[in-house]
Amino acid sequence: MKKLLLPIDGSPRSLRAIQVVKQSYSPEETEVTILLVVPDPRPSKMTDENDEVTPMPDHDEIVTDPQTAEEARLLVESFAKMLPAFKVETALRFGKAGPEIVSFAKDGAFDSILMTRSSRGSTQKLGSVSTYVVHNASFITTTVLREPAN
Repeated sequence: MKKLLLPIDGSPRSLRAIQVVKQSYSPEETEVTILLVVPDPRPSKMTDENDEVTPMPDHDEIVTDPQTAEEARLLVESFAKMLPAFKVETALRFGKAGPEIVSFAKDGAFDSILMTRSSRGSTQKLGSVSTYVVHNASFITTTVLREPAN
């Protein structure tokens, strides 16, 4: 059984990735995990009035808005329902998308990551998250979907 990680962000590009899964993978031979990374609600650094850095709380102490977490859960579940023939699991992580995707892929022993690119324009460069994953997930096959030609 092939284990496929499908990071989504809720965009139309993510919907395209769902279509690629349906067209390119066999439901009998593929397990899909849909991952949504919600941005970490903490500031990148905390300072006091003397501009000294205050230690950040542990990850367990992060408080996420319950409405945001519920909206994220509903979004990832709605994407899972688009793959009814597949065995699908869903996951939410909180933090920076690139590092969270790589960490999740490594911990889950996935065979492949299928993701979309967010950058647009004539430069045809990958977005920052896709670039991070490609450079830091060398232990896995990563496929980044190109935007369709207009």
